[in-house]
Amino acid sequence: MKKQNTTIQKSLPLIGSAALLSFALSDTVSAANILLNSGFENGTAADADDWLELGTGTARSDISPRTGGFHAYMSVSNPSTNPPGTANFIEQAGPANIIDNAQNYDLSFYAKVDSTDFTGQDIFFQILWLDADGSDGGGVKGETLTKLIPAGISTTYQEFGIPNMDAPDGSDSFLLRFQLSAGAVPDITQGFSVDDASLGAVVPEPASLGLFSLAGLLTLARRKRA
Repeated sequence: MKKQNTTIQKSLPLIGSAALLSFALSDTVSAANILLNSGFENGTAADADDWLELGTGTARSDISPRTGGFHAYMSVSNPSTNPPGTANFIEQAGPANIIDNAQNYDLSFYAKVDSTDFTGQDIFFQILWLDADGSDGGGVKGETLTKLIPAGISTTYQEFGIPNMDAPDGSDSFLLRFQLSAGAVPDITQGFSVDDASLGAVVPEPASLGLFSLAGLLTLARRKRA
């Protein structure tokens, strides 16, 4: 398994090639977004293209997008609309071999809720790393589930996600899910909005690669002078 990238900060000043090398190792950017219809703009009425929607309270909506004209919206209203225990979610599964498990990935999205009364609710996002082509036995190779209530979700859009995720050995695809669940508690009303999602491989910035090369040249020049 790969190790997560870490950045170690030191109190000593960074000088010359050492400074350039430190900057180059820590300066990364996500590659192209591999999620389809990541802003939920494409679709027909309440159905968002490329996403699977489950639950009577899950829809593509134009009520309150962060950008563009649409967003994903999950809602519960016990007991009038959804029975207790209802789970509403929207998810996207990538095709086989879209993930390179030799790389790490950044996940980000924007989300908000209609109310900060979270009685009887669970709101989370989940990513599963899959062996979609069956080359390593198939199935789930890793999973991360993050609850958004303790993460501080509020009634205004905030950015959430996980940077620098290690794609497990054997994985070649993913399943990303956003979910709002209501427990067996009456009179729960809640809405959960998601917009502008992104999943992309972490790669060094081109400028960082140049700095890394310059650091190497400086080191080589010093060795020649020694």
